[in-house]
Amino acid sequence: MKKALFAFGVLLGLALAHAEYKSSTPSANATVRTAPRSVVINFTAAVEVRLSTFKVYPLNAPEEAWGSPTRLRRLAQPLVREVLPLRGDAARRVDAGVTTSARTSKSVTLALKPGLQPGAYVVMWKNLGVDGHPETDFFVFIYKP
Repeated sequence: MKKALFAFGVLLGLALAHAEYKSSTPSANATVRTAPRSVVINFTAAVEVRLSTFKVYPLNAPEEAWGSPTRLRRLAQPLVREVLPLRGDAARRVDAGVTTSARTSKSVTLALKPGLQPGAYVVMWKNLGVDGHPETDFFVFIYKP
């Protein structure tokens, strides 16, 4: 009986283990002094890389908002809702696409276009976890040389 309950608990834990944001480089709410060449997003579980969407957009936020993660998140929410489902938006984005070659991965890397200007940037995604559950989220980082 104990073995059956343990097995059920393990299966339940696996079923509830969605691919959620774990960490990133640059980290969420970070201010970086050197322009990053890429963004790496680490998830708690593997995602289906080719069946997921990842984007990096500039955020039109006043410099006085840069010190407030709450305000930046509030400013970023409408942008994420607007642009995450768009197709053919490469010219507006600052990323050059996903460079992760694996079909599934707990870590996804996006190359950034050269010439990143100082400002706030939103890293956003809608991933499909290998468990079949989608997760949508985002974070903001600041580039201030």
